[in-house]
Amino acid sequence: MNKLVRIKAILLDLLFPCFCMGCKKEGSFLCQHCRSLLKTIPPTCFVCHKLSWPSGRTCDSCRPKTAIYAFLSPFSYGDEAIKELIHHLKYNRVRGLAEILADLLKDYLQKYKIWLPKEALLIPIPLHKTRQRERGFNQTELIAKVFTSETSLILAKDVLIKTKPTKSQIELSSEERRKNLSGVFTVSKPQEIQGKTIILLDDVKTTGTTLEEAATTLKSAGAKRVWAMTVAH
Repeated sequence: MNKLVRIKAILLDLLFPCFCMGCKKEGSFLCQHCRSLLKTIPPTCFVCHKLSWPSGRTCDSCRPKTAIYAFLSPFSYGDEAIKELIHHLKYNRVRGLAEILADLLKDYLQKYKIWLPKEALLIPIPLHKTRQRERGFNQTELIAKVFTSETSLILAKDVLIKTKPTKSQIELSSEERRKNLSGVFTVSKPQEIQGKTIILLDDVKTTGTTLEEAATTLKSAGAKRVWAMTVAH
């Protein structure tokens, strides 16, 4: 079986060679040179975006405005290499990119000496079952699996459920986004999050509406604190 897997990998490499998402050179999806050029963004407040180093905690004046206790997001989505990595994972189904993105998150935590709460539950933002069936997987869940493999975090992928499909958020106003996502999440196993610290994971934060709705749902179901973490924003 291992021999067949190796043969398949060789054939795929020949038919679909890896190209760096930064410089486009063949060899890997993110070469070491382009990886070294990536610019990270220090932790900021989820609401007002002011510097909140090293923890990323929501500042005192903004805490009444959000259910999110702390926010971590290493990169700008305007970074072409990061955008390409996320796009190819989501839409071209290059699942191996999940490992690269998870490693970039780990590097970020080490760089800024950020310690995530031990034994926290890591919950990837879920897709509606129709969207997941179309795509074949949840890209954020793939990143979460790699990220938790070498940490004390506990992956809880079936706790938060998206109960109805929603429109794309891209062209909606802030008010339309809130209405679009209102009530779309539910907690299927509230007993598993009672008094727990949760870390919500998503690939990209745009306005933060998705993360806010999910965090509010989790807090209402009994979670103690909710952090949010994305690859880019």
